[in-house]
Amino acid sequence: MQHQKIKMVMSKNSDSAIENKLYALTTQIISETNGITLNDTLELLLQADEVEKSQEILKVLTEFQTKLGQFQQDQIDIAELLSHPFAGALCRFFTEFPLNYREEHIHLTGSLDSSFIFPRLKALLNGPQKEVIYKKIQSIYGESAEEINSEEDVEKLILLKETDRFDVYLKKLLLPKLILTDRKAHQDAAYHLAETLHKKYNVGMIRLKFTFDRSTTDESEKIPGLDVLTSEEVVLGLYDGFKEYQKRVSRFQFILAPSFRKESAYYDSSKYPNKKAHFEAQVDEILRIVSTYPEIAPHLCEVDTVGNETNHYRKSHFNEMRVGLRRLQYKGFKIRSHHGEVWRTLRRGIQAVDNAMNIWHIDTLEHGLSLGINPNYYFHSLFQRLMRNNKRSEPIQPGTLDAQEVEEMEWGDNTEISKKLLAGQPLNEKETLKFMKAKFHTAREVEHYQHDVLNRMINKEVSLIALPSSNQRLTGYIKDFKDHPFSWWEKKGVSLGVGTDNYVTLNTNFVQEMLILLLTDPADLKITKLLMVTTGESRRPLISEYFWQMRKKLKDL
Repeated sequence: MQHQKIKMVMSKNSDSAIENKLYALTTQIISETNGITLNDTLELLLQADEVEKSQEILKVLTEFQTKLGQFQQDQIDIAELLSHPFAGALCRFFTEFPLNYREEHIHLTGSLDSSFIFPRLKALLNGPQKEVIYKKIQSIYGESAEEINSEEDVEKLILLKETDRFDVYLKKLLLPKLILTDRKAHQDAAYHLAETLHKKYNVGMIRLKFTFDRSTTDESEKIPGLDVLTSEEVVLGLYDGFKEYQKRVSRFQFILAPSFRKESAYYDSSKYPNKKAHFEAQVDEILRIVSTYPEIAPHLCEVDTVGNETNHYRKSHFNEMRVGLRRLQYKGFKIRSHHGEVWRTLRRGIQAVDNAMNIWHIDTLEHGLSLGINPNYYFHSLFQRLMRNNKRSEPIQPGTLDAQEVEEMEWGDNTEISKKLLAGQPLNEKETLKFMKAKFHTAREVEHYQHDVLNRMINKEVSLIALPSSNQRLTGYIKDFKDHPFSWWEKKGVSLGVGTDNYVTLNTNFVQEMLILLLTDPADLKITKLLMVTTGESRRPLISEYFWQMRKKLKDL
């Protein structure tokens, strides 16, 4: 099914009687049933006296129940569910839940909206370096960036298109990078982010990912004016912005998680001979900042690694940062890492997670999608796709995921079959059977490896952060949202968290991510369990008490 643009559509009149009624009924049934699954909640709502007496409410709920079933059968896209009035009631329920949510994975550059970016970008485009900046913008965004005269123009550039994938996604983050070139800009950005997420989406804790040092040998990533910005100014600016908001909302919490690109090209070649030397210098700088400003230590207490990991999976790839990460660990820092997000082959994606655990000794795995893909489904889909193309004598394009999977498959003595597949030479019946067997044994070996790594992760109590929209939209590895492995991980006993990644770029938000997770597993995922994961509150009776507090407030509607 083609992915459609997801944008939650709420009622134009937020005080409408129908919306208030749906919210009241939703809150009432959740409090009375202690947050059971969505399917069961709907079933009991439809049996309620108040619903049976109202044809309007009955029609809305019946329609949503039907659409939910259609979504599970691949007949409609999730966008139809998210735009439904009952989804609006669920959205309001989650937004008004008394406990704040923990945004466990959010990046600075992709989470600043057009209202923040436009006035600052406009000032740059009217400044002395306007030609250089325009040229930089157009090199990434093309002709669509010729006119930037409004917030709407900025929004068109920063939002990911439906056909865009991971490589384009990283480039989309250019506009906010252009304006984040001094301490004050980082301070304003942190305050804006805290205020927006707290007021709109009930987020009370942010684990912010940001680039500690943006030096790079990649010309496309170099930002005008960035050479005067120090890492200390970045950290202090973000800290000041969050602390300023904390003065208004004392319960608001934040973690600053400096993030380091994994790729070997990301280092300052003018000052350092290699990536390892530059990373060691950054570790020294982090420890110096914490020592100089001890008040920051409770907030600057972990680091993350980010970037395109397609070619970052071997043990040798991890050695550049191994010693530096170990030094941070001995100073009490926790290590988080983006791994298992994209891959050269599924086996390599699992290998990357394996090495991150064994060499970097990570505390948290971000994304981890390679540990949630079903290898048997994955490889059989590959088999079906390639055989359809092979019958049409279509070659496999070199360097693509399909080509790489074929090249690394367990062929044994049948490598000539892989060569025919790659060249687009039709296989005969006997060769097709051998291809199927090679696919089968490869899937079996990958599945064993995957479960071994996942079980060791559980035993080591390495937590995993799920990012539904990011995982589905950027990689193409999961066909539909309902294929996301969140519920499977939860059943396996994985310690989970939820994040939005770059929520503005991805056109989502934290509450919408919660709804997506609930809609994708309406039969098994309980509302209470989802709230426990997203709030970090493990005491079920306390969650129940908050349900009843919400119920008591219904009389004020």
